[in-house]
Amino acid sequence: MALPTPAAGLHNPELRSPRRPEFGPVDMLRLVYTRAVSTARWAAEGDRLFFETNITGRLNIWHVPAEGGWPVQLSVSEERTTLEDSSPDGRWLLYTQDVGGNEKPNIYRLPAHGGEPVALTHTEGVGYRSIYWTRDSRFITFVAELEAPGKYQAYRMRPDGGEVTLLAEADEERGVVYGARLSPDGRKLVINRTHDYQHVGIAVRDVTTGEERWLMPIPDEGWAGAVTWGADGRRVLMVTNQTANGMMAPALLDVETGQVQWLYTSAWDVEALDWSPDGRYVAYAENVAGNKRLYLHDVTSGARRAVPLPPGWIWEARFSPDSSRLAVLFTSSDRPTDVWVVNVDDLSSYQVTHGFVGGLTPDHFVQPYVVTYPSFDGTPIAALLYLPPNLKRDGSNPAIVHIHGGPAWQSVNRWNREIAYLVTRGYIVIAPNYRGSTGFGRAFEEANRMDLGGGDLLDVVHAVDFLKQTGYVDEKRIAVMGASYGGYLTMMAVTKHPDLWAAGVAIVPFVNWFTEYENEDEVLKAYDRMMMGDPKENEALWRDRSPIFFVDNIRCPLLLLAGANDIRCPAEETQQVADVLQQKGIYVEYHIYPDEGHGFTKRENQIDAMQRVARFLEKVLRGR
Repeated sequence: MALPTPAAGLHNPELRSPRRPEFGPVDMLRLVYTRAVSTARWAAEGDRLFFETNITGRLNIWHVPAEGGWPVQLSVSEERTTLEDSSPDGRWLLYTQDVGGNEKPNIYRLPAHGGEPVALTHTEGVGYRSIYWTRDSRFITFVAELEAPGKYQAYRMRPDGGEVTLLAEADEERGVVYGARLSPDGRKLVINRTHDYQHVGIAVRDVTTGEERWLMPIPDEGWAGAVTWGADGRRVLMVTNQTANGMMAPALLDVETGQVQWLYTSAWDVEALDWSPDGRYVAYAENVAGNKRLYLHDVTSGARRAVPLPPGWIWEARFSPDSSRLAVLFTSSDRPTDVWVVNVDDLSSYQVTHGFVGGLTPDHFVQPYVVTYPSFDGTPIAALLYLPPNLKRDGSNPAIVHIHGGPAWQSVNRWNREIAYLVTRGYIVIAPNYRGSTGFGRAFEEANRMDLGGGDLLDVVHAVDFLKQTGYVDEKRIAVMGASYGGYLTMMAVTKHPDLWAAGVAIVPFVNWFTEYENEDEVLKAYDRMMMGDPKENEALWRDRSPIFFVDNIRCPLLLLAGANDIRCPAEETQQVADVLQQKGIYVEYHIYPDEGHGFTKRENQIDAMQRVARFLEKVLRGR
């Protein structure tokens, strides 16, 4: 029986490779040097924006005038710095920094106008998240696994790193703390709790008495998460898929009465982004098959206004301290992520940062088609299809099935240098949103529970049939490619359906559920137990879904890339499959980057990885 999904309401457009004589290959270095921008925060005065960028080849913190201008670098580090929050009094920034991509950082305080950073924590092997200043700038709240791996609890500390106080503990009944925010008066703590990092509920705690009560208990299926407090200190902005149709929807939740004021429900997921400091507007984005539409919602009147931005994806949006502007991280398949500012009064917008280099513009790239195709059980699977211009419809073109990670994530209309490079080289790319993906409802996202590497793999495999039917693709030159869980599904595809593929590229993959579980982070162990059951009680399932036991089936050449410090998909996973393939005489190329984790952030490694992928695909799919 077909799964319920809003993709059933989509209609395939007419596919056409347009005539664009000027379109062609883009130099790889120009793509890699295109700047990555993430995590925008307003200065307290509203005159500047802080953000992360890799202008220097390393992700550091910079600031730029809110009207645009020359950016100034604040942090200087060879390791990745992640901007967390700016203090309401305008004095400080908070950021985290790990070592070699190991995702176990420490918290640092940095003067907002420049200066020496100060380490506020001095831990090893500890994860931190949900790091914020209190409204009076007197304290910092955070969530961390200080007591034991995976035991995330909420804490408060002074700005000098002293006087660390436990605010909310983890326990078996209520679960661990996923995220937490103090109310404006500091008296209440709203807590997102979870047992498995897939299902989340909301509680509120009296900071003085320690009394805690559920506002929305953790559901067996689904999610309810608090986003931020309102100015009144009584309501929080939340988002949940505990709706009649199972789609995400934003709402205001009264922490005293538990009353819910729904803001907008849709046939598609709607993500709550921010609530203006004056309490008047909520910003949210409707996710229609991987394209987000941004709206401003008047809390009092209920009226909403659409912000006129091009088709694409919105990572986050933050209101300025005076509520007059909205800083938006916007991207699309033909432009990198940049900071934009939207004026609340008239919805006019302007671009603050500029990621393109070397004369690149959106005209050098393509926007994807949104398409659907039926899977093995009739479920319509939505996908993004990148069709290069100037192709002949004669079944002669190479294609790539590009699988997203997660699995609770989504292929979306965002900047992806890898896909952009391949499409300018004439490769057709399809990026399917298989069952288990976000964005298509609660039932669709839960559908791969106890079936990872099963139905979702078949959804991916059926993308091949769609490619063949376009008339553009040479069925003997189709590669499968993915990273993280997408790397796992790549390995499942080449072992369970070996005759479909001319090549496979698996980046930071895992191939053995048993060793993956043994070596990975405690948080992911909890997730794996929820998704695949106990490794002993469900040994047959774990074995059947581990590609390492079926490498004899592989028929195509493989490229494997990994990071030595990866806590999600440990490098041992890549090494063991490379060893087995070499022993069996199956063609494999592989490389493990010693200073990277789950994904590659250092520019020289990004260049090397893209070069390896490009050379491999050219050699295998085009014989060059």
